Amino acid sequence: MKRSVFQSPALESETIESLSAKLLLSNNQLLESNKKLEQIQKEREEMLANISHDLRAPITAIRSAVDYLLSGQEISSEDLQTSLQLINHRTRTLENLIQDMYYLFCVEDTSKALDFTTVDAVAFFEEYFYDALPDSRYDNHNLLLELPDDLHASISIDIQKMVRVLDNLFTNAAKYSPAGSSITLKVQLMESEQEVLVTIEDTGMGIPPEALPHIFDRTYTVSRARTPNSATGSGLGLSIVKAIVERHGGCVSCESVVGKGSRFSFRLPISEKED
Repeated sequence: MKRSVFQSPALESETIESLSAKLLLSNNQLLESNKKLEQIQKEREEMLANISHDLRAPITAIRSAVDYLLSGQEISSEDLQTSLQLINHRTRTLENLIQDMYYLFCVEDTSKALDFTTVDAVAFFEEYFYDALPDSRYDNHNLLLELPDDLHASISIDIQKMVRVLDNLFTNAAKYSPAGSSITLKVQLMESEQEVLVTIEDTGMGIPPEALPHIFDRTYTVSRARTPNSATGSGLGLSIVKAIVERHGGCVSCESVVGKGSRFSFRLPISEKED
């Protein structure tokens, strides 16, 4: 009786090429995933280092002022007032930084759903503008509104989050613009008629070209602390703007010329076009 011998089927060259291509694709995808993980880890380490630095600065100032007050030295009423003002200022800075960091982390957490509502685009931005007119933060600036008469579109937004976007962009414009200058809110329909373009334009100091690619990066904003010394902001305002707009399926950008001003723009998808 003859013993049967098993023979493996010959693989066609086309099959081998197909398997090789699939293996190469899987390998490339794995490498890309590893690169993304490494980048995320690097950004996380940079962010933690920057946060540690920015938390340490106000804490050190507060500690120095407290040590001086507790030193037992004879302190004049003027020095006492100065120390208390420093403690108050640095405490507010610290509080704002912690609040904004927590807010940013919450917005970036995609497991937490936003509270979307469909609203008329013109009505929403118009209401925000007229609410901002009496705001004391803009007392020394001229607020202008440009809305096309033929804009009829609805957008799906988390109203509170979108108000935060506008607040951050308006206060940023006011902070870096001279008294008496204008801040303009423009809303228009993109040529594709699928998105609304929102622009906040100022005539302030502008942003250096080398800084523009990084201004929405949270590691950059925290570490550079672009907020003026007289203010108590966290420096995370633009990072929050980017995170919120992206959660709405939009994108944000900035054009700026040093000495002439900046134009911040973001696009939001139209949820329903009205007749």
